Amino acid sequence: MRYVYAPGCALMSYKPHLADKLKVWAEQRFGPMDTLLTCCFLSPELEPGTCIVTPCATCTKNYLKGNAECTSLFLLTALAESEDFPFPDYGGREMSIQDTCSARAEPEYLEAVRTLLSRMNIVLKEPAHTGAKARCCGQVMYGKLPEEKVEFQMKKRADEMPCEEVVTYCASCIMAMTVGGKKPRFILDLIFGEETELKDGIEAWNRRLLDFRKSHR
Repeated sequence: MRYVYAPGCALMSYKPHLADKLKVWAEQRFGPMDTLLTCCFLSPELEPGTCIVTPCATCTKNYLKGNAECTSLFLLTALAESEDFPFPDYGGREMSIQDTCSARAEPEYLEAVRTLLSRMNIVLKEPAHTGAKARCCGQVMYGKLPEEKVEFQMKKRADEMPCEEVVTYCASCIMAMTVGGKKPRFILDLIFGEETELKDGIEAWNRRLLDFRKSHR
């Protein structure tokens, strides 16, 4: 099988070096693979039989549109199943979680993230609306509503979190939880022992995403 690594435009716009670290681990497990940087929303054509290896729940679905003879692998599931990854120990720290919209209909993805948190000794305190019933962080409303209404939605969702620290596995959710006044903890930052910080506001973050997509067609 031919594997292609697709880190996703959000991760590449946030911390490209985390994408590099994850690829090193993926190649140790699956063998050498090319990197695909064309955004999944642009529907690039892929060689039949290709397996798209990605940490992005959105990419796992969108790359397969128009590529029916390809498959995808959610890398967070592979990490959760790893028997030799050196997971850090967070000593039972309590955190909440914001589930990305793309994972709500995928029980495997929801379970993988929670398994990873358990393996890092993080105690999860879920909001009332979580998992398959999670509410959007507000990012999808950008460009459809005035920015102040998008910001209101982000704050409304962030206020539902029982803990100040909120796990995300979508970089746009980092921005949303920051706007909402919480301390986001991106899953790959937790895995690789880094702090999560994204100071971009709504407009600046979405501009960064658009610029990356335009430069990697």
